[in-house]
Amino acid sequence: MPVSIIKFVNLNTNPVRFKIFISLLFAFAAGSFEPKAAYSGENEAPAVTPADKEKLLHTAEQLAAQIGEDPQVKDLFDRSFFKQLSREKLEDLLRQSYRTNGKVSAVKLAYADSSCSARFTFETEKDLVLPAAFTVNRETGRITALFFQSAYPKNLSLEAVRRRLAALPGRTGFLAIKLNAPRRTLEALNEDAYFAIGSASKLYLLGTVVEEGFSWKKIFTLREESKSLPTGRLRNWPDGSSMTLHTLAAAMISESDNTASDILADGLGRETIEGALPALGHSNPELLKPFLKTAEMFRLKSDTEESVKYLNAPLNEKYRMLYALARRPLNAAELKPAPFGVDKIEWPASPADLCRLMEYFYRKGDKTARAIMAIEPGLDIPRNKFLYAGYKGGAEAGVLNMTWLLKTSGADWYCLTGSWNNDSDKENLAENKFFELMRTAINVIGQ
Repeated sequence: MPVSIIKFVNLNTNPVRFKIFISLLFAFAAGSFEPKAAYSGENEAPAVTPADKEKLLHTAEQLAAQIGEDPQVKDLFDRSFFKQLSREKLEDLLRQSYRTNGKVSAVKLAYADSSCSARFTFETEKDLVLPAAFTVNRETGRITALFFQSAYPKNLSLEAVRRRLAALPGRTGFLAIKLNAPRRTLEALNEDAYFAIGSASKLYLLGTVVEEGFSWKKIFTLREESKSLPTGRLRNWPDGSSMTLHTLAAAMISESDNTASDILADGLGRETIEGALPALGHSNPELLKPFLKTAEMFRLKSDTEESVKYLNAPLNEKYRMLYALARRPLNAAELKPAPFGVDKIEWPASPADLCRLMEYFYRKGDKTARAIMAIEPGLDIPRNKFLYAGYKGGAEAGVLNMTWLLKTSGADWYCLTGSWNNDSDKENLAENKFFELMRTAINVIGQ
């Protein structure tokens, strides 16, 4: 079987551990094993027998026993594994996990992908849960690839997540809602306050496609004037390239491709997008007018004088200014990614707005839109707990957002969203803390 390279992803802030994990990420950036997949609820796992699960669980228990001060990994890992990572470095990583997370006290099988790969949770003596996944050689049963996620508190509640988010510097919002009957709010923080949401705004473009009934097969043409700055790869495609609406939407949501977003915005029309906002649940659509394309935001943020004029202009003048700005070259070197004034030239929406938008996708039931949202679930979603995870987030200087539409294994539907804005130059966003709290919230909902 093919050998995958080990990849450890750290979302904690321990500086020693962080340096070790980052060194691995850079060393093996060319290829990695990361068992993360879309959660569409349509694909069934291949048959895995009880005997297969028992063997995988036994291997997981052996691995858990090596998370300590004196790991002995030679007979547990396949020889091919050590071509990618030295035995000494692996043992050092296991020691670091022990010092950070504590000794493993319980091992639970979360999901068996096949007879040779599975996901587990290691519960530790520090009341943490450490998710892990590995693949094994079919013949030898030894580990060929390994993946750890950051640990999260075992017994943390949504109320505790809310309190920890509220303690972060700047402004934070949070909302967890059960959408199907009986509909109820599980936890909320500043749910009606408006936050800059970055690329999560692309969900409004996807919603416009659904609301207006555009054909997913509609053809668009890439032109130079539609190209934006990264993220995304379509900006590197040749002019004149043709692609369907489905292709653009998939790139826009799963890869946050800014060029795909702007081509789609041009094709839908700004007036159409803004007209759909009430149906998509935004409580104050005027705040999103003009609905900015990503290239427009970049151009405004690269020119302080122009951005001040724009902010002080009446609405009709703003549209004229954006039209004139489109003629200016787009230069990444001129972009000023400072967090100052993040709520001024952005896409404002409240946590309640975003949950109404996710509820729109839930109730509308468009299978194509849902499948696109599930391509990239944002974090590694426990497959044994969730049948579906649709996601879009946003991040730029001073801005973080993560928003999900979730369906649990019990067939209940939820919206989960968190926003964090901070325009202080002294206190920028510690995104790892935010990710850890949102991951905890997902696991609480899954329980």
